[in-house]
Amino acid sequence: MAVGRSRLARVIGPILIFVGALLITSAIAGPVYVAGKLTTIPLNLDITTVARSEKPADSQADAQFPARQLDLCSFTKPKAVVNDVSVTTQTRTLVTSPSDKKTMTVQSGMSMVVPSIKTKGEPRHPELTGAAKNERPCDDGLVQAWLDRVSLDRETGKPTDKISEATYSPGESAPAVKIADRQGLQYRFPADTTQDGQYSFFDLVTRKNVGLKFVEEKEVSGTNTLHFQGTQDWVDLSTIRDGSDATLGTVLTKTAGWWGIEGPGVDAKDDITLNRWAKTSVDLWVDPKSGIIVDQSLHYTQQFRTPAQVSPNTAKPVRDFRLEVFDAQQRWVDATVRSQAEAAKSAQNRIAVAKYVVPAAGGVLGVIALGLGAFALVLGRRAAPAAGGRSGGGSYDGAAPSAPLDDEPTAHVGGDDPTAPLGSDADPATEAFSAQPRPDESRTEAIDFRKRDDRR
Repeated sequence: MAVGRSRLARVIGPILIFVGALLITSAIAGPVYVAGKLTTIPLNLDITTVARSEKPADSQADAQFPARQLDLCSFTKPKAVVNDVSVTTQTRTLVTSPSDKKTMTVQSGMSMVVPSIKTKGEPRHPELTGAAKNERPCDDGLVQAWLDRVSLDRETGKPTDKISEATYSPGESAPAVKIADRQGLQYRFPADTTQDGQYSFFDLVTRKNVGLKFVEEKEVSGTNTLHFQGTQDWVDLSTIRDGSDATLGTVLTKTAGWWGIEGPGVDAKDDITLNRWAKTSVDLWVDPKSGIIVDQSLHYTQQFRTPAQVSPNTAKPVRDFRLEVFDAQQRWVDATVRSQAEAAKSAQNRIAVAKYVVPAAGGVLGVIALGLGAFALVLGRRAAPAAGGRSGGGSYDGAAPSAPLDDEPTAHVGGDDPTAPLGSDADPATEAFSAQPRPDESRTEAIDFRKRDDRR
């Protein structure tokens, strides 16, 4: 039984040592690999966000109607009209093909609508007809819609050169517009985002990469975030051309009376051509560990004004004129922020488990396995000599006693010489019995029982 236990210990010991070494190695090298996999953008990404217009801090606008929009129905009226409105934007972002281990294709559909308009002090709710752009009524509630497709690096969230296009009139015959020099982030920041990192945001309106600067650390919905801010200065949208001509709606010619331009050198009947300009300000609150954007605020501003290059004879009232086309600061609603914060916390927990909990547990179990393996080996080595000593001392354990081995086996087979070699014609049965040791008669004391009786 002792021999069996020693053999078992000698087998289990190396196995435990191997398992222990494997666990310790995994605890050291595993976090880098596993955490790297967890920080990549998942392929099952499917996010819906909702943003609503809010009153800017320095604005005197109505809190219920904090945005401004040019009334398209006023194009047929004597003078342009700008309404106070509320704006809601809904965006759905998901992953499509082609996507693989390193890159992914993100498709994001956005619709910006005006749910209510302030008309003569009362709210009016325009309808969404869903008609094509050139057939849409002037009081349709849709402001803008686009479908964005871009391939991203799954680790950094930065665009790659594979796919970068946008359709600014989804559902219509207009083809997708190829977007070049796209470098800014939109849908995800890299994991381990830092305060001093060089980041930019890509603006689909101006098609510019907006540089970001760190503002502050702030807790948003229970999640510690880094606040980044950036502004894209005025861009003449008529210069962003998908073909040889300026994009429809970026250049408009109307009379000075319609524009509302008055002053020296200006006649109300003069035709004046103005270009559409755009400016974008962005505020992002990013979870630094996962790179998830927890909160977002975008301020879109568009105006009609003179081109950058104007004739020297252009009247000063025309050069200084500005007509608001759209002005809305939109921020994610509370439900969207809570959802993004929960996603960030979930990602943080997975990363923490991979980086700290699993390696610690693996290291402890590895040390325990090494210790048990070493103990089993020592125990097995000690048990083997002890078992061998008990067999040599004559204790019976069920095995036949061993005889010393000579160069030439001898046996007593009938002859006078007890040391004569065993013949080849010896009987096996006789050999077996003759091999048993016989008492030495020279050392045997004879006892005469009769003399013993006489002495009594």
